Formats: sequence, C-alpha cells, structure tokens
Amino acid sequence: MRKTIALAILLAAGICPYAAVQGEQPASEKKQAAESAAEAKRSIEDRAAPAAGDAKQDTVADDAAADPERFDWTKVDWKKRLTRLQYYITREAGTERAFTGKYWDFFKPGQYRCVGCGLPLFESDAKFESDCGWPSFDRPISEKALTEHVDFKIGYPRTEIRCRRCQAHLGHVFNDGPTDTGQRYCLNSAAMKFVSEKALKAEKEQSAEQQPPTDKPAPVATDAESKAGE
Repeated sequence: MRKTIALAILLAAGICPYAAVQGEQPASEKKQAAESAAEAKRSIEDRAAPAAGDAKQDTVADDAAADPERFDWTKVDWKKRLTRLQYYITREAGTERAFTGKYWDFFKPGQYRCVGCGLPLFESDAKFESDCGWPSFDRPISEKALTEHVDFKIGYPRTEIRCRRCQAHLGHVFNDGPTDTGQRYCLNSAAMKFVSEKALKAEKEQSAEQQPPTDKPAPVATDAESKAGE
C-alpha cells in the first residue's frame, strides 16, 4: 500500500519512478523533460500576453501595409512583431509538438495566411485530415506563394517551405499526400493566421469601396449621326 502511494506521488510530481529508485534519470528522459519544459514555458509566455502579440501585428509600418510586395521585409524587427512562439517557429525554424497547434484539427471555411507578412498561402478547401498532428494541405493557393529549400536539420534531406515574401519558415512538404496532387504540405499553426470566409467577403467589399470611380468618356458622335440630328 505504501509503495502504491509513493508511486502515485512520484507520478503526480512528474518524476520517473525508475529514476527515483536508481538515483539518476535516463539521458533520453532528461532530454525529453527539458524539451517539454522549454515548450511549456513558451506556451505559458504566449498565453500570458496574447493581446500584446496581436497589438504587435497590428502596428505594421505604413509602407508595408500600403505596398507589402515592395516593402523590404528584411528590415522588420521580428521579435517586436511576433509572439515568442511565432518567432521561434518562423524565424528560428522551430517545430510545434504534434497535436498541439491551433489549426491541426480546424476545418472552417476561409484562408490561411503567413503570420509574418499576411501573404495568402492556402485555401481551406486544400486542407485535409491528417494523422500526423499538424495542419496539412495538398496544394498552395499559388505557385508563387512558397519557396522550397533543402533541409538537413534532422540528418537527412527534407523539403522545407517558406513564405515567398518574408521567408518565414512554415514547415515541410512531403510526397505522401492522399489526394490527386500527391503532396502533403505539413505546416506549423503558429506560422499562419486564419481569415474566415466572412472576413474575406468584408475585405473584398471594402476594397471595392476604396476603388476610385471611373468616369467613362462621352461617346463621340459620327458624321452621319451629327447630320441626322440637324
């Protein structure tokens, strides 16, 4: 009975019973515990100041908002513009833990954009259910939305994908997709922001209202029409 209670206490405290008995935690468990602690810290920090992160994204330089294609995104202070998690993923090529991201099991209609510069990346109809634990798409919104790079970070080559405009790390693409494209674009949720179908409609309406009116020139009467009117 005492052993059972002691075991329960150790488990509740997050201590490996084997390590407690042997006096030292296995190296693999130490590494896993350290990684979990680091990710938990980042998650807590992000939750502690979500409003600040949103505010940073809203304070985009006027010239970047006015003409994002011509803006020099290398001059952006990404640590001020992004949350800690977003910076870790997009600027340090980090990876979320599987099944923890905001969009891995999210399937509302709309559009996914780069969290850094707002470039449209994927439509919601390209998203499919995946057992990998990360948001998965079978095609980008445009061939010009992404750039591909060879990544040897884990010892063998993978195809990394980045935002074409600001070069934010997004994830990787694999040739094992279940649809006709055969592609699986595996993304980090923190690298994207979702724009709902309703918000997209409002954007289009606002853009149409801001278009200057086009004054059509009056039709020029032909000689025959002028004589007929005399």
